[in-house]
Amino acid sequence: MYTTLSPCDMCTGACILYKVARVVIGENKNFVGGEDYLRQRGVEVVVLENDECKELMRKFIETKPHVWNEDIGEQ
Repeated sequence: MYTTLSPCDMCTGACILYKVARVVIGENKNFVGGEDYLRQRGVEVVVLENDECKELMRKFIETKPHVWNEDIGEQ
């Protein structure tokens, strides 16, 4: 599976359920999800630290902080 951010708990569970062997993450500075759990379950986790993904998320958080905070559970 390829994802811009570290997978959330629901996506982490889906990876386990559907036996995804490898998760490639664009960046994990803005959000760290279930990476450790995936590794514990034998899933290969690759973090690219991609500058384009970092900038994309930086802009999104800057322009839509209310959406970002709601999505990550902050009020």
